[in-house]
Amino acid sequence: MDRMPFSWRSVFLILCMPVFFYSCTTARPPAVPVMKPVVEPVVSPEPKPGAEPEVAPEVKPVKKPVENPVVKKSAVKKSVPTKPVVAPHADTAADSLSGLRVVGEVEPVTLVPSGVTMPARIDTGATTSSIDATEIEPFERDGEKWVRFVVADRRSGEKVSMQCPLLRRVNIISHAGESLKRPVVVIKTMMGGVAFDHEFSLTNRSDFSYQVLIGRNYLQGEFVVDVNRKNVTSPMSEN
Repeated sequence: MDRMPFSWRSVFLILCMPVFFYSCTTARPPAVPVMKPVVEPVVSPEPKPGAEPEVAPEVKPVKKPVENPVVKKSAVKKSVPTKPVVAPHADTAADSLSGLRVVGEVEPVTLVPSGVTMPARIDTGATTSSIDATEIEPFERDGEKWVRFVVADRRSGEKVSMQCPLLRRVNIISHAGESLKRPVVVIKTMMGGVAFDHEFSLTNRSDFSYQVLIGRNYLQGEFVVDVNRKNVTSPMSEN
């Protein structure tokens, strides 16, 4: 390679000298070392001898106040008055309060000797009981006073003749004011599945709706009357 002429070399050196001297005189800032973060483990201080260890206070969860549940109107039960207990069938159970059998105002009564069943009117206002009888005729048997009479079933028309010892005669005052003598006999009858021997006066009850009248002498100590009911002891048609 040919050498540059002296003139051009001098010019080049003259132009480069200021730049060289400026770079030498300018001081660079010292490099700052990069510091990495240091993570040190946390060490609890050792407790002093004789000192009680510190216990962190227990943090209890805060309970939210329980709101009163909403009660629907349909869920609220209204108090309903209880109905009175009606006694069950009188021939199998007794009244729970008095121990007496329950009968209604009309009950079927069977005359055990004849087998005739008739509807009877239960009357607590009557002292004695009575039976519809016709063809009443007194007579004597072995020196004793007896009476024969006829009872009839109005529904079937069946008639049965009966004979019973005469117990006594009672004086009955009729609605017209007349005094009548009625024979009284003891007849075994059945009401509510139980047979009883009771006194009955014999009279013609053709003008009455019921052929048998049950009075207090029959009911006392055995039955209690529910006037709102009929045929409690046994279903029976009154026709």
